[in-house]
Amino acid sequence: MRPVMSGLVNWQQWLWVLNVGTQIALGYLLVRRRAYKWLPFLSLYLLSDLARSAVILVSYRVWGFSSWAGYIVAWSAQAVVVVARGLAVAEVCKNSLRDYRGIWALGRLIIAGVAAVVMSYAALAWLSARHKTFLLALARTVLAADRGLELAIAAVLLSLLTLARYYGIVLRHPQKALAVGFCFFSCIFVLNNTILSWWLQRHAVLWNGIEMSSYSLVLVAWCRALYKLVPIRPAVPALIPQATYEEFAPQFNYRLRLLNDRLMGMLKT
Repeated sequence: MRPVMSGLVNWQQWLWVLNVGTQIALGYLLVRRRAYKWLPFLSLYLLSDLARSAVILVSYRVWGFSSWAGYIVAWSAQAVVVVARGLAVAEVCKNSLRDYRGIWALGRLIIAGVAAVVMSYAALAWLSARHKTFLLALARTVLAADRGLELAIAAVLLSLLTLARYYGIVLRHPQKALAVGFCFFSCIFVLNNTILSWWLQRHAVLWNGIEMSSYSLVLVAWCRALYKLVPIRPAVPALIPQATYEEFAPQFNYRLRLLNDRLMGMLKT
């Protein structure tokens, strides 16, 4: 959810509280399952998003919803979250393709190219608004980077999922849930801000609620995936009866000695 200059309606406030609570639950599962060790950037993204919510709440309470100080703090915090989300998506791609070094080598080039395009898009937004106030330029730059990043995330993850399906690549659990979640939310974001907002600006509250609801669904899906990520206990081998072992053990040992003697003879020649 992007920073706003006005307060939220009651049902949106409850939805915001639900999202924060689900984020805390997701953070608990990351720690409990020790998934933060191989998902550090997802953990960073989650912490930055929680910190952004806390910072915005405090700034709005101190300076008010219509203050310029709160405006700057809100959009600056959003910029940090944009970068953290991009790193988290790159991490999901790397973890999904780490067994395929050739594909990941190509994927890194694609991600680097996408990052360059997003930065260029944000720079153009800054240049287009530089003749206006600094605050407007800041908002337009972050919003442009956010929109460009979400579009890039959707494109990269759709390519990843298509590639995995076409070549039969099995995505490790919960990498598939993370990839689908990021892709789904990015598609909703792009659809909301690029198409629907052009004609439905009067229904901004409704579409903001749709964006918040989609994020809630993604968080719940991630919590479910991490909750199922329990350590796999090694299977207890089924032992044969002692009498059977004593009967066949001399034969096994004899065959092992013959195999050893043949290998030693081959090495000496």
